[in-house]
Amino acid sequence: MGTIKFNLEFGGFYHSIHSNIIDDGIRNSFQDDVDFDSFYDSDEYDKIDWNSVHNEYCKIYIDILNHELDLNLKFIKLNSPRFYNFETDKIEAEISDKEFNKLKTEYLKSKEFVDYVNESSKSYDGFISFYNGIDEVKADDEILLNYMFNYILLSISDDIEMYLYNVLDGIYQSGEEVIIPSFGGIKSFNVNKMFKTVA
Repeated sequence: MGTIKFNLEFGGFYHSIHSNIIDDGIRNSFQDDVDFDSFYDSDEYDKIDWNSVHNEYCKIYIDILNHELDLNLKFIKLNSPRFYNFETDKIEAEISDKEFNKLKTEYLKSKEFVDYVNESSKSYDGFISFYNGIDEVKADDEILLNYMFNYILLSISDDIEMYLYNVLDGIYQSGEEVIIPSFGGIKSFNVNKMFKTVA
């Protein structure tokens, strides 16, 4: 069975909702805000292995997205720009041909999605589009996937962010329903394991 790789534009970690979620996760591992603020301003904060934190976070993001959409996307890697002037982090993910074709059939029938692509793919001052309109976009599977998931995330990003807050809050305690299948064995998420610091 074939697969297609594509970039998922989830918002990145540069002064974003996701960096706030991570900081809140760190904050919740301290007794109070005073302790957190002291840590935040210390050398220990800078020693956090941010590459590992961001990669683990992206894996959780993909798990939640799979749950929300009943898909089986695979996390490949996190692509981060050298500079954040014009772009931000993107998740490189993989989808099976079967799941892609199912989404393609569904969304190409949607007038709302077609209108979204036609509007979003237009050239404008300072930007020249290489894929102008739905006909050009759908001719390239990877580009179509980018537009489909950008469109999907417009409606479910708030739910995903809520789940991410909950996961980093460690609210999945024994006896509660665990929503994310791949975290079925976790009774209480250990924030300290995710935010490893250099010894």
